[in-house]
Amino acid sequence: MIPMQVKLGLGIAAACLLILLNTVFVVRQTEQVMVVALGRVERLIDQPGLHLKVPFYHQLVFFDKRILETDSPPEEVLTADRQRVVVDSFSRWKIDDAGKFYTSVRSVPVALQRLDNIVSSKIREQVAQVRLDELVDSKRGEVMSKILQQSRQEAAGLGIFVVDVRLKRADLPRQNQEAVFNRMRTERQAEASALRAKGEQEAQEIRATAEKERTIMLAEAQREAQKMRGDGEAEAIRITGAAFNRDPGFFKLTRSLEAYRASFNPSNTLMVLDPSVEFLDKMVNP
Repeated sequence: MIPMQVKLGLGIAAACLLILLNTVFVVRQTEQVMVVALGRVERLIDQPGLHLKVPFYHQLVFFDKRILETDSPPEEVLTADRQRVVVDSFSRWKIDDAGKFYTSVRSVPVALQRLDNIVSSKIREQVAQVRLDELVDSKRGEVMSKILQQSRQEAAGLGIFVVDVRLKRADLPRQNQEAVFNRMRTERQAEASALRAKGEQEAQEIRATAEKERTIMLAEAQREAQKMRGDGEAEAIRITGAAFNRDPGFFKLTRSLEAYRASFNPSNTLMVLDPSVEFLDKMVNP
């Protein structure tokens, strides 16, 4: 039979232990703790170690201080050129304001749902502003940057800081891939044909311009040559006239000798000539 005093002592010790256990709590390095009383946040503790609270009055809400990751399910969205693409994304985030986080979403599962809705809406909004080829190539980084900035701004109202948002893939739905690839191939072929036609047109224009310039240059050269030839002939006539005026007999003799040289072929052809012909005057009467 246990004496009443012992029972009372054991009860007091148990009560003291229970009070002590509800007074002292431990905060780990990776945690932050909110001390809540009657649904109102009284203080936030983010320093690791032992801390105290009022037993049976204060409740503790633990949150992770580390960067968390959310992997969103793939979803179909429309691009600016009305192409359906399957976008698969993930987000990295952390609880930046525990008090605001607690009052707005209360728990991490609810926060995950809210954050996923925010990121999904921003992805739809930004993807709808670019074409498919831009999304998979030139503007992919710009699109991700805008999604991150807008998601970060909206999530701040939930006490969440979005560290990063990434598009893991942006692919066509399997049933649309072949049709889209064929259309893109046709568009590229049309662009290539247009470029070749433009190049051929420019080449023809260049050839026509070159031919025109060539014709003009030849015409000018011929005109200059004719002018020079005319000037030369005029000068030759002037010199000949001057020589004729100085010694008409010598000039007549020279012209006769040139005529004889041109007329009498040194071949063995037999020629019968009448000495009385004026043409032979210089040979008969030198």
